[in-house]
Amino acid sequence: MQVHFIDVGQGDSILIQSPNGKTMLIDGGTRGAGDDVVTYLKSLGISTFDYVVATHPDADHIGGLIDVFAAFHVHHFVNSGKDHTSETYADLLEAAVNEGSAYIEPNQGDSIALDNAVNIQVLYANKNASDNNDASLVLKLTYGNVSFMLMGDASKEIETQIAATYDVSAQILKAGHHGSNTSSGLNFMQQVNPKAVILSYGKDNSYIFSEQESPCL
Repeated sequence: MQVHFIDVGQGDSILIQSPNGKTMLIDGGTRGAGDDVVTYLKSLGISTFDYVVATHPDADHIGGLIDVFAAFHVHHFVNSGKDHTSETYADLLEAAVNEGSAYIEPNQGDSIALDNAVNIQVLYANKNASDNNDASLVLKLTYGNVSFMLMGDASKEIETQIAATYDVSAQILKAGHHGSNTSSGLNFMQQVNPKAVILSYGKDNSYIFSEQESPCL
């Protein structure tokens, strides 16, 4: 299995290539990052996605997915279901409909059947959350002895809920909300106990932890 954390500046984009050749893209950065994401994916020889996931409707997560739907065949579109009125979100939904992708709104506890050797579990889903970030789909990816916690933009409150219900220990953590101080609470970090933490943010982002604030350091 290969997991690629694609550099989209301020935003998220994560590619999973499973042992049996299946592919999943989780988020696609901003609209301006779409061309770069498509170019990177094509450089890997990808022409089809089994799953494309929009963790929540913020533009820095879904904007680039519009270009992805235009450039690749997508079998399944997994969406948080959180209502949003932005033009970017409307364009994404239209792109998925035009592609003819099967539409999925997962529930907490569901699994995504990418590959028999890979377990992808939805640890959190709430399309009725009052805020986009807390509507983020949170996924735990496990392959053999390696696990990844993929937090979207989930806040500390959501981290606490998840950790009270599930085993959140993992070797790799994609920190919530780009490493900002709304996420990655100390107790949660201690429970995950990661060997590596991915912070996906743009240069000079004012939301990133200071060295004094960060429990990741």
